[in-house]
Amino acid sequence: MKESLKNYLEYLDSDEEFIFKVRMEREWDDNAYQELISLIMTVINDYKDDDVVPIPVVLFFTSGLNQLVGMVSNPDFFTNTSKTYEDLVRSRVKEMEALQQQFFSGEMFMKA
Repeated sequence: MKESLKNYLEYLDSDEEFIFKVRMEREWDDNAYQELISLIMTVINDYKDDDVVPIPVVLFFTSGLNQLVGMVSNPDFFTNTSKTYEDLVRSRVKEMEALQQQFFSGEMFMKA
C-alpha cells in the first residue's frame, strides 16, 4: 500500500473527515475541503501507473461525493449564512461535479 493511500485511509477514519464534519456540523470548512481533494488527488496520481483505482477513492466518486452534494444542496444548509458563503459552496459543488466527470470519463487517469 502506497503512503498516499495509507494517509487517506487514516484521514477517513478520523473525526476530521470532511463529509463527516459537514454532516455533523452543517458547515462548510473550505480548508478541510481542500485537504480532502488534495489527499484524493495524491492517491490518484500515485496509482495512475498501476492501472488500478483504490476502492476508497472509487467510493468517494461514486457515493461520497453524491452524499456531500446532496447535503449542501438542501436549502436549509444556507440558513443564516451570507451570499459569499453560499457562492463558495456552490462553486465547490461545481468543482466536485467536474472532478467526478473526469473520474468517470477516465480523463483523471490519463498518463502523461
